[in-house]
Amino acid sequence: MMIKEIGIEKELFLLKDGKIMEPSLYGFPADEMGFLIELRSLPSDRAYPIITTLYNEELQYRLRANKFGMETVDASFKYESKEFVDHIENTYHISQFPDLTANIYGFKGSHHLGVFSTSKTNDIYKLTAGIHVHFSNRDSETGKVLELPIEEIVSHMDDTFKADIELSGRIKGEWEPKKHGFEYRSLPCDVDVIRVVKEAFRILRSV
Repeated sequence: MMIKEIGIEKELFLLKDGKIMEPSLYGFPADEMGFLIELRSLPSDRAYPIITTLYNEELQYRLRANKFGMETVDASFKYESKEFVDHIENTYHISQFPDLTANIYGFKGSHHLGVFSTSKTNDIYKLTAGIHVHFSNRDSETGKVLELPIEEIVSHMDDTFKADIELSGRIKGEWEPKKHGFEYRSLPCDVDVIRVVKEAFRILRSV
């Protein structure tokens, strides 16, 4: 028997007076790039544990932000200065992290760093936040990770969330290999999580 599971990572901005803050300095779970809160659900073969654990995480850290006079913001991107991006690079050395992201369409570029220059002079940068969906298929008796049709799943996810991806300027077709399966990386963070979980399970169970 196979166990088909998903898990969700959701990224959020931490803002104070409209300025992006560094989450790890204030006790928030942060991604390795240094400028995003990163929330994780439990992995499960059912929707309820995924949605409730992620909701509880989001509520917990929203309340924590309020104590610091800050707010967690569900926005797919924010603009920042070159000075801020240089600070992030000098502090977290993000350009040194290996990019393991693949793309089923062969597109160049990825949301690996989540930092994009928006001007010829490189003085304004677009910083992005996404929802990452982890897909896994295991043998229930041995625990062995079983192969998934990655291109088929990624293509279905792209088609299902086409409008959300295009509206936010995300790059479609992105995925990253994981020991438990793979991670789909094309969704913006402000897509409804319940819809994401429902559609991801529908696609995973159909392949």
